[in-house]
Amino acid sequence: MTQKGERCRQHYQSVYERNQPELSKGRALDESLHHFLDQRPAGKSLSAFDRAAGLALAPFWRDGDAVAQSELASLALSRVLHFDNAVSVDLLLHLASHTPDTFRWAIRYSKLFERTDSPLWLALRAALAGEEWQVFFGVCARLLDQLKPFDELIANAEKHLERLSLLELFSYLSVLAYQAFAEDAPDDRSGQQWQVYNRIILRKLLACPEEDFRLNEVRLGESLKRHLSPIIFPGSSTADADAARCRENLEWLAVLIAATQERIDYEGSIDWFCFNPECRYQLKPGESVIYNQSEAGTERWQRTGRKSDLLWHYWMNRAVQAFVDSGMAEQLIGSPENHELNQLAYIKAMRSELQLQQIYGLGDRLALSDGTQVQLHHVLLASELTSVFFQSQFIRPFQDYLRESGVLAHALGQLAMGGVQSGKNRFPMTWSEEEEKIRRIKGWTVSEEHPQGSADSAKAILKFWTSDLKALSQQLKQQPGMPAPRLYEQPFYKIGRYRFQFPWVGAQQNNLTAAINNLRRINARRADVQAETQRVELTLADSLRQRGFAVEVGYRPPMTEEDDAGEVDLICHLDGVLLVMEVKSGYIRSTSHEVWLHRTNTLRKAAWQLRRKRIAVARALGADQDLCFRLGYHGQHPEADLRAWIVDTSIELDGQLVDGFRVVSREALEVILRDEKELLRPMGQLDEEGRDSLFPDGFTAGRFIAVVESGELWRGIC
Repeated sequence: MTQKGERCRQHYQSVYERNQPELSKGRALDESLHHFLDQRPAGKSLSAFDRAAGLALAPFWRDGDAVAQSELASLALSRVLHFDNAVSVDLLLHLASHTPDTFRWAIRYSKLFERTDSPLWLALRAALAGEEWQVFFGVCARLLDQLKPFDELIANAEKHLERLSLLELFSYLSVLAYQAFAEDAPDDRSGQQWQVYNRIILRKLLACPEEDFRLNEVRLGESLKRHLSPIIFPGSSTADADAARCRENLEWLAVLIAATQERIDYEGSIDWFCFNPECRYQLKPGESVIYNQSEAGTERWQRTGRKSDLLWHYWMNRAVQAFVDSGMAEQLIGSPENHELNQLAYIKAMRSELQLQQIYGLGDRLALSDGTQVQLHHVLLASELTSVFFQSQFIRPFQDYLRESGVLAHALGQLAMGGVQSGKNRFPMTWSEEEEKIRRIKGWTVSEEHPQGSADSAKAILKFWTSDLKALSQQLKQQPGMPAPRLYEQPFYKIGRYRFQFPWVGAQQNNLTAAINNLRRINARRADVQAETQRVELTLADSLRQRGFAVEVGYRPPMTEEDDAGEVDLICHLDGVLLVMEVKSGYIRSTSHEVWLHRTNTLRKAAWQLRRKRIAVARALGADQDLCFRLGYHGQHPEADLRAWIVDTSIELDGQLVDGFRVVSREALEVILRDEKELLRPMGQLDEEGRDSLFPDGFTAGRFIAVVESGELWRGIC
């Protein structure tokens, strides 16, 4: 044990012992494990390994009752199992014998079984011979066996395609991607396929030589002539050998896409096994090795999707009203033939701006990493108008050609040839140099200050939406754990002097999700994030004040010898009812694993903080008369009058409990506080029914809490 590890061990043991007299063994252990999960004790000199090794040597792991009663033991152990040398096999065998369910969940959370050569895994497999453990090992092995045939196909396909440059891979990928626009294509035309394309591109970036990024006009032309033209312009002075080679590359890429899709699907099964609390396992001939104990989790996930759809209607309805109020509804936007699409683009941009400002705390201007500022509205409008451009100039004509010919390559050839004849790029992917792209975007930045548009703003917009693939390739090789942009999050791809775009992405991407995740997932460390988070709290406080609540923002309860509860985001009072809110702001998650990480990291920590803050606030209300005066609170029993919520910008866990605390969607609060449930309906249905108020007898704190906690907002529509 190193000195640093020993320091950590003493810290965790002291927290456990300090809490044990007042709490049960399990709760006392959880208090200690919260410290570990939140990277305590703090200090730059302490590593994750130091904390894991120190935790593993704490004697409380030998207390079977404490471990069995703990709610966080599996989660904390899973972090320890990320290291092969942070914990002794002896302790693991003790846990396997005395608290096997807890330990098996730790293995599942950590995915230790995927590291088949791990000394810990090998030791466990050799030492644990009981039937329950053998079934568990068998299930883990079966889940991994399902990946092997697809890994072999992927390796074989990548070997056949390895000579292709990054640009050449893009050429073939863009051709096959247009299959999603055929009339008989599956409904999910973007989400799953884009995940596959993401994986293929990221793996290619890991293997790309430096030469792939030194792209000039000559190399670009030669590449397109050899790898794209023979597909979409067959027979036009193309050698038979070139055409045959292109067909072979397309066939191997199709194999790679199919195998990658299958692998991702099976990875989803492994995630289901590892992170779904309702997932059970078995080894029975002819039956699936994993199954759900109930369908509750699946139904929650589907309900979350329905809530997202309803909220999309809500913000669109608000944006339409704002668009009408602005006077824009009476103006011609662009050419007459594109007016309706452009008008919809403006409304969508206003929708995104409303949501980003009200829910995510953004201001009117967006600051980039180099200090450049650009109007948020222009950033959003550019993405929406780009979508309109690709829909009208690429996707719709392609679909017309495909209906006529029934042949994908022929339809793409007709689309591209039409572009050549009119001097426009209508290839399956587009490219241009930075100055040309800035010139095109400039027209979308017209304002009173810049009636002809601003080249500086256009340059900033281009930078915001651009993924530099050379820099990303270096990052993937040097820091593989860093988040990489998904196709739609930064849909301009820089290679050398050129910016590439995929019309099949730009035409159908969700531009709001792209903007939020660009800001909060890819660029989560921006200098403005803290200010935005504060605005989220202040905006919510203003909404509550408009409903009569007295609101205290950022109150710090006095420290005690036992604890420093830290800053309380919001304390609210109305009609003798007290509310404490912990506000969290993040990105939009797309997988169940991401939701699990959010729950076990951000929201777990929020609940732990709320438990301490609720106690500290109740104590302060009994002693701090100034606080009581500011809140207008005159009650004698604040602990009985006080409720605590986690307010989250995400929708995924809305209405659920995390460690006893209710998670409330910030968007749901917006609708409730404004009493606008009717705006959750599609625009065409708004006038079909009368306005149904959530507060028919007037707004009261009691009714507000009842509406939020009962989920009444969604009743009858979700």
